[in-house]
Amino acid sequence: MFTRRFGGLPHGRGRARVRADRHEMSSGTFLTIARGGGGPSAVRRLLAGQHSRNLLALREVVELTEDLRHPHAGLVRRAWRDLGELRRSAPQPARQVLTYPAVSAWVAQTLAALRAGDRPTAQPAMLGPVAAAAALRAGLPLRVAFPTGPSGAAFALPTLGLVRTPAPPDGTRTGTGSRVVELVVGGADGTVALDGVTIVPAAHRAGRAAGAGAEPDEPVWFRTPVLRAGGRAGLRLRLDDLGSVARPAAAVPVGPADAGAWRARLAPAWRLLATRHRRYADELAAAVSMLMPLAGDGTGPPALASGGRDGTPRERGAELVSGTFPAGVGCIAIAGHGDPQTLAATLVHELAHNKLAALDDLFALVEAADGVRLSVPWRAGLRPLPALVQGLYAHVRVADFWRRQRHVETEPGPLLRAQVEFERVRRACQDVAGQLQAGDGLTRYGRLLVAQLDDVLAGWRRETVPRRAAALAGRTTE
Repeated sequence: MFTRRFGGLPHGRGRARVRADRHEMSSGTFLTIARGGGGPSAVRRLLAGQHSRNLLALREVVELTEDLRHPHAGLVRRAWRDLGELRRSAPQPARQVLTYPAVSAWVAQTLAALRAGDRPTAQPAMLGPVAAAAALRAGLPLRVAFPTGPSGAAFALPTLGLVRTPAPPDGTRTGTGSRVVELVVGGADGTVALDGVTIVPAAHRAGRAAGAGAEPDEPVWFRTPVLRAGGRAGLRLRLDDLGSVARPAAAVPVGPADAGAWRARLAPAWRLLATRHRRYADELAAAVSMLMPLAGDGTGPPALASGGRDGTPRERGAELVSGTFPAGVGCIAIAGHGDPQTLAATLVHELAHNKLAALDDLFALVEAADGVRLSVPWRAGLRPLPALVQGLYAHVRVADFWRRQRHVETEPGPLLRAQVEFERVRRACQDVAGQLQAGDGLTRYGRLLVAQLDDVLAGWRRETVPRRAAALAGRTTE
């Protein structure tokens, strides 16, 4: 039995109390996840760890704002108290908001800034809108106060949308250049008011709605579009920006036309997964709650267009640019176009990254001080050890997708492609697994995970592909 208890944070002196959850995982469950499986139940166990991590990080945020005499410490303390009440009276809505990827990313960014003593960068008082979103989802009344930007600004209601506000009147700004506003959630009627003015969803405004870059003359609520597929137990993704809580002014709401385009794009890929790769479809529906459109197709933030520094990889030969973020488990970022098979394989790839990021939070896979950098077949340049482990885990799942897809395709062209991709990715994974097992830097959990992946690959060595597919696979890996 593996055990992980979240707690003992450096600044946790008990002023902002929260129970530290104990997370236990049987060795059998760990090994199943290590091999790429586990199903929805294992995914829920991993997401429970994310919930505990965020709660403990928020506790430290509250305490650091007091220790650093942050100007918004009082607002943060009141929002934390409100959130505690919501967690007791409406645990499921509160949990849904607290594990939302944009909230996780904001918590991580805020805690890092406060630990570094960077008060201007930190936005701890955004805990107010986080609590408001939980109250709104629960149908409970709440009144919160928090600062907005010095001019026509925005704030997120995580899982629900983005609110753009008009420029503030003179005399309402704080010493930090922002102004404090009051947000009132009505409760069962679902109304929201900002400084006494009811916020109207953009689609319900009379006349011309304010666009994403326009400065509204009253608060406007851009609801987060939701993509659904496969019924109640199927896929449910919110089209949102991972930075919507931390950087709401830079977030670009996804409009109805773009949401429709994404629905049409994802539908055939989801049908393929749901009918031919059901295990992956079930895990995807349980693990991923947000799709972040990236620049390149007109629906994403331009800061993420180039890849690299933002953590979104450009795989060799990929038709799509996709990525995940360790601080935002549950989010997949995508730009570009591809056929249903390519998009389905990409979703499987990013699902694996999300699962391993959550597992690594519970049981560290790489020694913290390790500085090893090695080459990999699927990326140019040398990669750090954590990236190798992540890449191996995700690519073994991609190889499995194409391995299964060989038995689905009936047309010669798609069949050959599935055979080539299976062989190409399988060879690449064998190479990386060998490097990892021959080197140092992995924890005991990391060594166990890589050993399981190597065992999966060993089981596939008896599976052959036609000579032509093998030859083509060899050329693409040179």
